Amino acid sequence: MEEIVKSGTLVDWVESQIIKDIRQNKMKIGAEIPNEMELAVKYDVGRNVIRESLSRLRMLGIIESRKRRGMVVAEPNIIHSLKKVINPYMLSKETILNLLGMRVSLEIGCASFIINNVTDDDIKELKKIVAREAKTKDIKIDIEAEQAFHSKIYSIAKNRVMLDFISLLLPVFRYVNDHFEDFDRFNQMNAGARQQVGHKELVSFLEARDLKGYQKAVEEHLRAYIDYINFWSKLDLAY
Repeated sequence: MEEIVKSGTLVDWVESQIIKDIRQNKMKIGAEIPNEMELAVKYDVGRNVIRESLSRLRMLGIIESRKRRGMVVAEPNIIHSLKKVINPYMLSKETILNLLGMRVSLEIGCASFIINNVTDDDIKELKKIVAREAKTKDIKIDIEAEQAFHSKIYSIAKNRVMLDFISLLLPVFRYVNDHFEDFDRFNQMNAGARQQVGHKELVSFLEARDLKGYQKAVEEHLRAYIDYINFWSKLDLAY
């Protein structure tokens, strides 16, 4: 055990062992795991170490405590766990670029789900959001408007994970807002060559149920992100 612990703490090792046991035993949601005393004997460590390891696993949503049953395997909320660590000021530029890239891929890729599921009521709600945006004079990204519009878009896809993902993007929206001039540079470069596509234009394609048009519009809507990612990737300056 001493050699294993050298690469981390004893709590780290116990935590990894419990996760390993859950996987190897193919324990399903609701399956009971040994109590603190049993785990302490099994791993030959003190109960304080076990208690801290279990506390970590609870925070990750891997286990939970239930009355009269003790600790059981739970279904972790992946997005909830990621939200705790995603802070643009704590993340490298490479990670920020990866999150931006994930957003671009997700929004373009889910177009068919959006078109197939969108209703007239959805269109009305999106138009109301766009109307509120029109009253904002600040040229920078309106974080609340972005969240409201794209949360609605993701909800139309009827995918809970996608909807939860929008909450992860809030720090990324703030990053874009804080570095607006960097992104706007790409908008200005393409101003003459391409038509600027905003939320209003996206709603028009949705209302027409135009899949190809909507996909292309989303790509143009996120063009500054795409060019920003490509620019830094080509220069290999992500750090």
